[in-house]
Amino acid sequence: MDKVILFLLKRKVILYLCTFLIVLTGIGALFSFHVELVPKTNLPWIEVNISGGALPPEEMVEKVTKKIEQELKSVTGIKNFSSKTGTGFSGISILAEDGEGEKVKQETQNIVNRLRNEFPKVVDTVTVTQTNLGDEDLIDYAMVGADTQTMLTLLKTTIKDRIESVPGVKEVVVSEDGFENKVAITFRPDRLTAYRTTAADVVGQLQGANWKKAVGILENPGFDTVVMIDNSLKNVEEFKTILIKTPKGKVALEQLATVSDLRGSVKDAISMTEGNLFVQISVKRATGSDLITTQKKVEEVVRQINDEAGGNYELRVMFESVSFIKKAITNLSRDVVIGGILAILVLWVFLRNWRVTMVIATTLPLSILMTFIALKAAGYNIDMVVLISLSLSIGLIVDAAIVVLESIYHLREKGMQLKQAIVQGSKEVIAPVFASQLTLIIVFLPLVVADFEQWLKPILHTIAFTVTSTILASTIAAFLFVPIFSERFLQHDKQLQSHGEKEGKNRIVSLFQRLLLLTLRHRILTLLVALAVFVGALSLFPLIKIGNGLNANENQIFATLTMPDGTSLEQARTAAVEAEKALRELSDVNQVFFTAKKETVELNITLVTKSQRIQEKEEFMQEVNGRLNAVDGVERTSLTFGFSGESAPIELQVAGEDLEVSRSISTKVEEMLASIPGVVNIRNDFERGKEKVTLTPNQEAMSQLQVDSDSLDSQISMLLGEQSLSTISQNGIETSIVARFPETWVTHPDQLQQTMIRTETGSQVPLHELVDFHFSKSPITIKHEKGEQIITVSAELLGTDIGTAGRQINEKLGTVELPAGYKIEIAGDLKEQNNTFTQGIIVLVAVVSLIYVIMVAQFGRLSQPFIIMLSLPMALVGVILGFVVTQRTFGEMAMIGLIMLVGIVVSNAILLIDRINLLRSRGMGLEEAIVQGTRDRVRPVIMTKLTAILGMLPMGLAVAEGAELEAPLATGVIAGLIFHTLVTLVLVPVLYSIFEGLREKRVARKKAQRIADL
Repeated sequence: MDKVILFLLKRKVILYLCTFLIVLTGIGALFSFHVELVPKTNLPWIEVNISGGALPPEEMVEKVTKKIEQELKSVTGIKNFSSKTGTGFSGISILAEDGEGEKVKQETQNIVNRLRNEFPKVVDTVTVTQTNLGDEDLIDYAMVGADTQTMLTLLKTTIKDRIESVPGVKEVVVSEDGFENKVAITFRPDRLTAYRTTAADVVGQLQGANWKKAVGILENPGFDTVVMIDNSLKNVEEFKTILIKTPKGKVALEQLATVSDLRGSVKDAISMTEGNLFVQISVKRATGSDLITTQKKVEEVVRQINDEAGGNYELRVMFESVSFIKKAITNLSRDVVIGGILAILVLWVFLRNWRVTMVIATTLPLSILMTFIALKAAGYNIDMVVLISLSLSIGLIVDAAIVVLESIYHLREKGMQLKQAIVQGSKEVIAPVFASQLTLIIVFLPLVVADFEQWLKPILHTIAFTVTSTILASTIAAFLFVPIFSERFLQHDKQLQSHGEKEGKNRIVSLFQRLLLLTLRHRILTLLVALAVFVGALSLFPLIKIGNGLNANENQIFATLTMPDGTSLEQARTAAVEAEKALRELSDVNQVFFTAKKETVELNITLVTKSQRIQEKEEFMQEVNGRLNAVDGVERTSLTFGFSGESAPIELQVAGEDLEVSRSISTKVEEMLASIPGVVNIRNDFERGKEKVTLTPNQEAMSQLQVDSDSLDSQISMLLGEQSLSTISQNGIETSIVARFPETWVTHPDQLQQTMIRTETGSQVPLHELVDFHFSKSPITIKHEKGEQIITVSAELLGTDIGTAGRQINEKLGTVELPAGYKIEIAGDLKEQNNTFTQGIIVLVAVVSLIYVIMVAQFGRLSQPFIIMLSLPMALVGVILGFVVTQRTFGEMAMIGLIMLVGIVVSNAILLIDRINLLRSRGMGLEEAIVQGTRDRVRPVIMTKLTAILGMLPMGLAVAEGAELEAPLATGVIAGLIFHTLVTLVLVPVLYSIFEGLREKRVARKKAQRIADL
């Protein structure tokens, strides 16, 4: 190493050129990054959605769901799958093994395509999609102000086209599921009877009345002419005048039926805000487009649209994450800058030498720029996780540089020539610095290979790559740039002291020296005090709030109100309006949008920015929950803070063959959960079945009365449902034309039995003479987990945490009696939390083992690394105290911080023991070497730890957007570092004294024994 440094000292221009290239390339990389919320990664979650018609759930299960599930069992790479089947739909969720998502998706697509022809003919929609982290959702708007038909027409034509023309926009999706898009021809049964015709006859004629086709080509030299007959209908009025042939002559359709234009009318859901109906659109961004830039352009187009509307309608922001991301990214960027400035100020305060401080100050931005180059080369962008990683690293970047520079400066203070001090100082610390830096990097190896939840792995990989790149960059800067910059800045240093230090620094060193001498005189007492502190801290562990899940966006709440069975759409709307009014009274609420359906209401609640909020999160959620539960007619509520679509924090699955038995067990589970404080909004997803009538054709009667099966099917289908006739196109929008009977024509099985069916002879017979009626119940939905039928019991938490609730659930779950063949399994966030903490413990053990191996290689013996290992539990004391005092949630990010903390805290202990060993190798006695080695390391240890702590302090204060993601990680690291710094300078020397003292006595006894034997 000394040869490399001497070469660079002679060829400084090489380093200056490298510095210039790093600055140029790093700045170029910085300005080329796209901005994201979280790293964009495909996840191994595949969703299969199949829908169409109105087949009952049990038929959909047999003809669709089970066929796919059977095939999935033979697909390699699938970890788990579950399904939910209802009337006319089947949804299958698949979890693939890590790295197998793309392959499983393709195989699933092949299975669905192969089985497609075996599905019932009414199935018309089949999709297979893969979930990703950092999705394409950009911004959602709600259009209000005009009638719904006008709004739908505008959104699906001009507005959709204008927004989709914005660079970076992939598509605009108009949410029209809650609105009709059809023209309904409703038969008048009395008029059909009067004209002695049937609905089937009318339908047949209508299907042939609206058509357009090419009939030939006129061929001419040089050109051809296509001949087309256009008999298509252009508007609704034309349908009314279609002539229908009847036994009594031709008659206009409007004489036999009512023709209604239902486009834009409410179907089965009402979406409103502030008393106005709204239509929602979702803007999706193209892959690779910049989030902030694209949304800014979209907002400009929408601003123009609103200005041109002249108050007739308006597009209001319903959901967007960019404003949150911009604030969070700005805050995190500010934290990185402030952390860097604080780190440099610490150096100046301790060294009181601007030249020395400038050496470190130059390596800080160089290390960050090298990190940017690595991130760009690896294909990363700037997101919250990358910035959190940089914030975490900012105080660690200067660790190696401080140790190298302090070693150089220490030798200069002793009177050594500058060039000799640079070479000798760098050489003395190269081995321990490399070992300490390696411990910081090695912690990520078990972290990235552990079996954490799939959504967490991309975040762990991003943190691992960013921090590793930063540490490697800082190590390069410490051993290549610090020596050269030291030669440049320190050659004219007039502030250089003699071996004595400044008064301020003497006080700090003297304080630790007196404390060390005291503890060395009372070594056993010191160990007992340390043990008592550790045991006392462990007793506080139950006071820590445990949680999981990363709600990066803290400005959204999604709520669902469940109404009693039989609640009408209008009753649900009334409850939703009351809920909206109650929520808008809260000062922290910005906007409320709701969609009311029969028996359920979904609310999208947007909050003001974090700096404007009055209430704390927990208090606010309790207020919202209380107001929603107080709404008339609400049976239960559920709340999600952050992103929609997340599962409830508490989920228990009851599995078994008989649904009624499972339902009875789920009721007991609900009672058990109700006895646990803080567990609220308890419910299960069992839905009582609908009454079902099965018609079994009597083949003998049908043959005698001359009614074939196809005719029977078509006549009953027409009577009870809608029959598609054709479509009309206006402004590029296709509208369905359907025929039906009045909804009130047949509403009871008795009426169905008396329905008249036309025979081949033209006579009519009642339906009950042709079929047998069988009455039963049809389930609303059927859910499977790995092929087993399940009922899920769910609940939210208020005033407690998932760790506390989980412990009580595990205690009480065994008290629920289960029949043979039935079981209760923990699912959702609770299961995820158990898995995360299990994996976290495994990773922690692996990290400690790897670090121990590195230290054994460094020290060449087993005992000295063991000394450092014994000091690690004291860092845990700081972590526990930090989370108990702040009452922040200990979740995934805190677990990452704890694992990283292990690598951080051992680094200075390695440097300390290496220094003591070096002094002893030069002939110094054990106790003298311990005292002098510790004295020599007080300043660098405190400086490195303070820079690390202050570098993360802005992140740990958690005062703005993004704090929920970053604060737990920073809390664990800062608290652990504060406590372990004392341990490094006091407990480690005491342990070293004990172990090495025993070793010296053992060596002395063996030596005496050998002498005696001679």
